[in-house]
Amino acid sequence: MTESVPSADYAAPPTPAPTRPGTVTAAGIILIVLGAFTLLLGLLLLIGVGLFAGAAGAIPAEAEMPGIGGLMGAFAGAIFIFTLIVVGFGVLQLLSGIKVLGGRNWARITGIVVAALGALFALAGLGGEGGQVFSLALLVANGFVVWVLATTGRWFAQPVA
Repeated sequence: MTESVPSADYAAPPTPAPTRPGTVTAAGIILIVLGAFTLLLGLLLLIGVGLFAGAAGAIPAEAEMPGIGGLMGAFAGAIFIFTLIVVGFGVLQLLSGIKVLGGRNWARITGIVVAALGALFALAGLGGEGGQVFSLALLVANGFVVWVLATTGRWFAQPVA
């Protein structure tokens, strides 16, 4: 009995992986940089919460306003929860930026959501007294990321090597 072996064309060159568009590379790098800055902000907030909680615990019991120590502790707890949200947001930005460079579609969707939220936060910062230039720069950067990741879905749909 003769076995049939499928013929393989070994002389054919392997199909190259599609090159990553430059805009996707830029969007991934922007997400990584914004994520690193957000993580740094979260770590600074964490240090501030520790200092604030320590100062709240140092208020003497016979202070002029009884119960202020408990109020300060509750305020420190609320700031701590906010800090955890900021750190989580920074981790999502950083991780999605790294994986966008690898062509992962879930990272593209996560990057769109995270950048849209970042753009909304930057838009809220435009109405303040100072920092409009910084907020405008963040709005433009996040808007660019949303635009790029929303329009390059075809590249992300291709199989990752």
